[in-house]
Amino acid sequence: MTLRWDPPGPVRGRLVLLHGELAAATTWWRVGSELAEQGWLVSAPDLPGHGTMPENGGRPLDMPTLVQGVAERLPGQVDLLVGHGLGAIVALVLANRYVELTKAVVLEEPLSARPEDCKALADAAIAASALAHADRDRYLERVRETHPLWSHGDVQQALIGVRAADAPALAAALRRPRPWDLPALLGTLHTPALFLVAPSGADTPDATPSSSLRGLDRLAAERRTSADRFVVLHGGHHLHRDLPDQWIKAVCGFADAVCPAPHP
Repeated sequence: MTLRWDPPGPVRGRLVLLHGELAAATTWWRVGSELAEQGWLVSAPDLPGHGTMPENGGRPLDMPTLVQGVAERLPGQVDLLVGHGLGAIVALVLANRYVELTKAVVLEEPLSARPEDCKALADAAIAASALAHADRDRYLERVRETHPLWSHGDVQQALIGVRAADAPALAAALRRPRPWDLPALLGTLHTPALFLVAPSGADTPDATPSSSLRGLDRLAAERRTSADRFVVLHGGHHLHRDLPDQWIKAVCGFADAVCPAPHP
């Protein structure tokens, strides 16, 4: 499924949202409509093995599978390609592979491929999926406890996303050696980029100890762009859910700079 939000007036441009790990296109329910109000024609596909996309036949949801599954459903060229977490890595690969695909990218908390981070994420994915299927109410309670900034709608969407995702296939891909190379992807990116990241090495509202961008990954991102395009928002890994108003402000400001609205 690909969700769409159409602007109420003239179309300013086309924007694509790529959700993160164990989520679905519906995670963008709030910011998608807000971006449409700003004049953007917004679409959000489900990643393979997530949401309503078919399962992968038991095969790992590796990066080639994810990228190909999204590429087949993109609406042609886009002005802004936005990705969160795993979706940010998919956006990076797409922007590198198809150099004319997009004018700019927004990378919200792109995932690290450090072995310890991938293993921890794989273990967390299996545990979250098991709890969501075994005890719906306990899963919702845990989400509310660990994500105090989330709205009721975001909590419900988290349950929908994790129950629909193929967690074993995702975990299998994450446990492979070096499933992607974030510094290398950033080094070959030729389009303007906005990074939206959580604080590094500090407590965050969702009990995440630090941003997904750490060490060499964070340094590579900071070196890739100017200071005003490396934006730290004081939330957790899911910034579009934690701080939607600040997220919208940052993305729209970046869009105004790289894709200015046409003069009437």
